[in-house]
Amino acid sequence: MKSKLSSLGGLVLGLLASSALAAPAQQLWSTPLGAEAKWHQLTGLGTLLVGTDGALVSITPEDGKVAWRRADIKKSNRNNAREIPGTPVLICNTFDGMANSKVTFMAIDYQSGETIWTAPQILGQYLGTIPVPEKNLVVFVMNTFDAKDNGVYLMAHDLETGAAKWSTKFTKSGGIPLHVADNSGRFIPTVDLSGYHEPVVDGNEMYVGYLGAHCIDLTSGALKWGVEFPSGNQGLKKTYAPLRIDGDRIYGGGGGSVYAIDRKTGTQLWKSDRISDYAGLFKARDNAIVAQLEIVGGKIFSRYGGNFSDGKNAALREPLGIVVLDPADGKSLYHFDKAKEGITNMVVVDATKTVVFADGANVYGIDTAAATPVESFKVPIEFKKKMGMGGVAKIGLGALGGITGLAKGVMSANKGLLDVPVAVHFTAGRVVVQGKQHLLGFDPETKTSSWSLFYAAPSEAFANIAMFAVTAAAAVYGNAQVAAGGGMGSSGYNSGVNTIHSNLDRYNKYTEKANRRAGSSKASAAYTYILTKVEKDIGVVGVNLTTGETDRELPLKEKEPEYTVDEPMNRVFHFKGKNTVIAYQF
Repeated sequence: MKSKLSSLGGLVLGLLASSALAAPAQQLWSTPLGAEAKWHQLTGLGTLLVGTDGALVSITPEDGKVAWRRADIKKSNRNNAREIPGTPVLICNTFDGMANSKVTFMAIDYQSGETIWTAPQILGQYLGTIPVPEKNLVVFVMNTFDAKDNGVYLMAHDLETGAAKWSTKFTKSGGIPLHVADNSGRFIPTVDLSGYHEPVVDGNEMYVGYLGAHCIDLTSGALKWGVEFPSGNQGLKKTYAPLRIDGDRIYGGGGGSVYAIDRKTGTQLWKSDRISDYAGLFKARDNAIVAQLEIVGGKIFSRYGGNFSDGKNAALREPLGIVVLDPADGKSLYHFDKAKEGITNMVVVDATKTVVFADGANVYGIDTAAATPVESFKVPIEFKKKMGMGGVAKIGLGALGGITGLAKGVMSANKGLLDVPVAVHFTAGRVVVQGKQHLLGFDPETKTSSWSLFYAAPSEAFANIAMFAVTAAAAVYGNAQVAAGGGMGSSGYNSGVNTIHSNLDRYNKYTEKANRRAGSSKASAAYTYILTKVEKDIGVVGVNLTTGETDRELPLKEKEPEYTVDEPMNRVFHFKGKNTVIAYQF
């Protein structure tokens, strides 16, 4: 995310450093890419995929060797180089022709880089890829140019062979509002479906949320029904709430309301009142953004507002709050509308029967077992530990002012910290609240904060710093939990994946490495890695999420370093100068 940061003043708050000694990281290897990395991600096996303008490159994490390089896959991004969950298969597409209008899809074994299959070239605009491993399918979304009936099509191919299975027109050409793609060019922007949550698969049906809620038969491709409703904001990404399945119903959110739909017939059972009482002067224009739905205790928990992206900049969008709805008629059972300076995603903690979230001042819990939901706790966010790492940690009071739309959110309950919450997640038996400059470990059983800390803004270009990206990703993950039924682990999913595995020679090697990574993750203490000031440099510190201690450090010595972390293996990959990968081990 690129954005200039304006200062709110030259004030800084000095904090005494902790006396804890930090373990340094050991450099494992250094590998030149020969070009600037435009994007990167870790696969399920822990291999490092790097996309440059000229190639897609796979790097072995243990020794830094280039496992393979595909010069035919140019100017890729995360949306068109999709890993199939639970398999060593990568679905990619290449472009050719005027305005990249000739698209060729292929499946790659990402351990060897070898092509498994290639589909015939299609003329049109590529929009997205939907992996459906539970049905041994991959579905491509294309705005076609050469069909007799042009439009946005869903095109299913066999995941094992690439053979075409069915093709269905979803809507008219240009009928889905699109958003700026990751890694889009500055002068000729690329748009795609990255502004939408993943479809939900249950049995033989797939539910897509591009225009509201639509049901696709995965066997025939038939569009069984569709209920359209507006998004919260067409200019921002992920302003339709992820679809949620509960029994014979599916729920969606957009345009300031929640919708209940009969899964079999597509009949709209009800539409809630606006979940926010606030509408502003222009009611139709200033809808609350329904960002998350969770079905808990037989009730519908809906979060509205929060941090959103337009593909380039982040924005805090008000109004903010939580509404709990009665599934019988959509009427409000509980309404929280007093969020201060931001709101996180909701996390469901089954053990305590609570839904947990945070704003800039407090961590909140809502009792999910009560017939009428009630607030079960409200605990102030108080910082008990100070992150040091070599001298005095400093927090610039203007550290967040340049992130578009966050000007209203920088003044948190503790005025000196000027932080806003971004995400909460549940790990190691506790809830971790993440802000842009703070972390807090909260025990939902005792309703107390077991540890909390804050850390220095690493530079005056904080809008480009990876901590925001990490916490934003966590928020997205919290918003996109798989709805019950038909997800990973179901018999349909396993059957489809096993079909793929049976035809890959390296399956045994794959499962051994995957199990080793999973074991390492469970055996080691959970850490998160934060970009901050390390002595006189900018660098990464490791925070033990069990104790809150900052006992690892790695100076990166760049003003705006680019890096990624393999948390299960405690490795940091630094993209020095964006054209050389250096691996470190803690």
